[in-house]
Amino acid sequence: MVGIRVSMFALILFVSLISPMGFAKSVSLKTINVSVQSDYGILQAEIHFDERDLDVALKAERVIKTDLIKAINYFQYVPRTIVHFNVDPYLRLTNGNARTFPTDIINLYKFPPSNNEHLIVMEDWLTGLIFHEYVHVTHLDQTRDFLELGRNIFGSIAKFPVMVVPRWFTEGIAVWAESHLSKNGRLNNPLFRKELLIQFLRADYCKTIDCLDEPGLYPHGSLAYWAGAHFMEYMEEKKPGTIKCLVEENSSKIPFLLNRVFSICTGQNAEDSFTEFRERLINSQPLQTPENEAWGDKISNAFGSDDLQKGIYLDGNTLFKVEQYRKSEALVSYDLQENVNMLVAQFSYPISDISGMTTVPQVDNEISDNGKFLIVAFNEDPYFRGANRVWKLVNTETLQADYTLPLKNDPSYVIGLGNNRFLTASFVNNRWIIERQKVDMAKGTVTDSDILHYFGVDVNLAFFKKVGQKILVKLNRKELGTALYVSDLTLESLYKVYESKTFFDLPIQNENFFVLREKDSLRLFEFNDGFKKVSVSDMGKDLLNRVTSAEIGDERVLVLENRLKTKDMSLKESMAYLKRNAGKAQNVEMTQVSFKNEEVPLTLDQSKAESFPKAYHFIPHYWFIAFGSSENLSSYGAMTTFSDPMDLTILDASVLTYPEESKVGGHFTLTHKLAPVSDLWSLSAYFNHEYSKTDFSSNVDQTTEWSVGTHYAILMKRWTMVPGVFFGQTKTDDFISDRTVKSFGLSNVLSYNAQTFDDVFQKLIFQLKFENNQPDIGDDYYSVQSLLKLEGRFYERLVGGLKFSYGKLFKDGFRQGVIYGGGVNSLDNIRWHEFYGLPYNNAYGNEIFTFRLHLDYNFWYINRGWGLVPIFFKEAHLLLGRESLYADRIILEKTLYKEQTIHSMFAGARLKTNLFYFIPTDIDVIYSNIQRPNGGKVNQVDFLVNASFE
Repeated sequence: MVGIRVSMFALILFVSLISPMGFAKSVSLKTINVSVQSDYGILQAEIHFDERDLDVALKAERVIKTDLIKAINYFQYVPRTIVHFNVDPYLRLTNGNARTFPTDIINLYKFPPSNNEHLIVMEDWLTGLIFHEYVHVTHLDQTRDFLELGRNIFGSIAKFPVMVVPRWFTEGIAVWAESHLSKNGRLNNPLFRKELLIQFLRADYCKTIDCLDEPGLYPHGSLAYWAGAHFMEYMEEKKPGTIKCLVEENSSKIPFLLNRVFSICTGQNAEDSFTEFRERLINSQPLQTPENEAWGDKISNAFGSDDLQKGIYLDGNTLFKVEQYRKSEALVSYDLQENVNMLVAQFSYPISDISGMTTVPQVDNEISDNGKFLIVAFNEDPYFRGANRVWKLVNTETLQADYTLPLKNDPSYVIGLGNNRFLTASFVNNRWIIERQKVDMAKGTVTDSDILHYFGVDVNLAFFKKVGQKILVKLNRKELGTALYVSDLTLESLYKVYESKTFFDLPIQNENFFVLREKDSLRLFEFNDGFKKVSVSDMGKDLLNRVTSAEIGDERVLVLENRLKTKDMSLKESMAYLKRNAGKAQNVEMTQVSFKNEEVPLTLDQSKAESFPKAYHFIPHYWFIAFGSSENLSSYGAMTTFSDPMDLTILDASVLTYPEESKVGGHFTLTHKLAPVSDLWSLSAYFNHEYSKTDFSSNVDQTTEWSVGTHYAILMKRWTMVPGVFFGQTKTDDFISDRTVKSFGLSNVLSYNAQTFDDVFQKLIFQLKFENNQPDIGDDYYSVQSLLKLEGRFYERLVGGLKFSYGKLFKDGFRQGVIYGGGVNSLDNIRWHEFYGLPYNNAYGNEIFTFRLHLDYNFWYINRGWGLVPIFFKEAHLLLGRESLYADRIILEKTLYKEQTIHSMFAGARLKTNLFYFIPTDIDVIYSNIQRPNGGKVNQVDFLVNASFE
């Protein structure tokens, strides 16, 4: 026990040292109870939050009370149990998610969208987020008829058939609802529609409905949102109430009968309805007219499809944009005058935004004197805990990231002012601030910063852009609507230009004028007399009805029509074109507004805040029958989960019976996050009692084991390290001996994952476990287990890897315990020492070593489904490799080999699929040719299925 105490002390000391580095965050969790009365029942909700996020929790409470009634009234349904809204206290991540199993839970990430993201249309982003996720719960919580009977018997497990529907169905319904019920959603975003239309205009793409669930490959992985939402909108406009009908009918059907549901609600199956919708959308483009002329020449892509959400930048005749090809991404520059691409650059981290351009002085000859640099944001933190974006200066002549900006407060928007000065907009402590920062490039520090505007919690920044010598700012307040402001580069004062309670966007911006689009109207705003007045004139509504956005330079115009197009047109010609059908201008005075140090206090009656969690949170919501085979011995039983809504404490438990042997076993696994210190620090406990048989003995083996431990996750961008301490006991009765072994030790997992598809070094996993073992027979001994996996990408279709494992028990004889090897990883078993074609337990002893070299060649991008059949075929791979295994004892076809090494060549095929629309599943068939130590070969075929939930 001395060793345990020393190990625990070492881990606690280690955690205390690294906590100030930002890896850890303590929280104090509270709960607000909310109830909403409706004609269809009472919506019971709980908001769980950290005390520091009280303002977000109160805003969520307001949304639940005032906005969700619109969804309740349309769907005429209230979830049957409490809906839990978790305000995540850790992640700086946009968006959220919902799940209805085992209970109804909505996770809200308290970080707003920015720049060109589709979600930016949610100017009141928290309302849009809550509404979207609540509609998911409303949809997937419903059960009727025989599913309702199953729910009364088995609990929420009966919701699963309702959940087995295509993503375009669930996401389409939610995006439609956020847009048409809450009036705050993505269907109001012209870019959201245009990107779908661009894909549909390709004659060879997405002619059948199965394409909508194509996963992972840009832009097709987004079609579940793009097409699903517009498809649902089309169906609802065609026959009001259709979406409600689809949800209700699906809630009483076994899986895979969505066509039947569509036929009941619309008189037409889903495939035919989609074909009709696709043709209608393509034909919805306005006809070409003199007022609506075609724009210029299409810009041919050098790398892949345009990722327009990440921004474009026009500098004279040079265009910069991000393109995607399959899973790869590149920054590309084009010479529009010569109509050729100049450079293509790929980076080690995904690009988030192209924000603008600036110039910087020379620093140690590393940055060109007064050269031009793109301001580009990268997603360098895959966990989104420390920062949302890292801003870099990308040299326009080389497209290399020459410098990382050490900006404060993790800004979402950055504007370059030149001479190392920047304007930044950051979301800090649930409020937007705009500040001016000056960077010392040589020292890599911010030398001067000044907060210019500090907004209240009810204000959301929805647009922040430099156009010439002016700054345009768009701010939203839930009750007042959205207002557009203008300022000079000092940003000391903001001048209100326009305000509205309906959504508007700015398809064209210039320092002297801009075009504002609202519903079916267009207006031209021209600045005059400094910041005192602006002249406004109505424009012909058909003038830009094929145009989503445009960038106007001095001698060139860039237009997004049905593709990005470029045209030689001067600024003067552009103005003449815009004013061609403009009405009489009217002067409007602008008013000066100041937000500096504005504060909107939010308070909570402490009697409303309760501690979290409560005992009733751990009541199980389901149970189901489990079947299994534990090494040649069948079992069945029941399992369930005990957990709180924020998953701080999770207990998985099962009871299994072995009818062949009249035995009973079971297991539980407990994980508890130490939230008062850090969610990265966890305690764990494990118990398992099971029976098994080997293929060379008729005896029933029995194992009873338990362990307790603690571990801490250290997040270092692409690297993760998880050190831990554990203590446990294993009682085994098998063909070797009847023994009990107590053990304590240290563990560590070190992993590396590339952030881009094209990195040569893709993956590393290194596991190490060191134990002191105290058996009840014989002397104490030490043991070590280690595993190393490496994987790299040679080119797009070919990856290769190495795997080493080594285990050693520092003792003689086997009666005190052995290490087992053989078998391969599967759905429910993780093996340290794998070997194709050799059953697990057929290699054992005090020492085991394995080696595997493999190649994985993707020979076919299938990317096809078949109507609404719930399997999507993604890729087909060829696997080749060689492996070796050494063990003290190896049993191969009932022949025992002592202290020998066996080798094998293997080959096989892997089919990568998505099963039931959202479960990534690999199906492998592996042929292995194993060489006997004394000559001869053994041929084996393994059929393997490995799946994971995304």
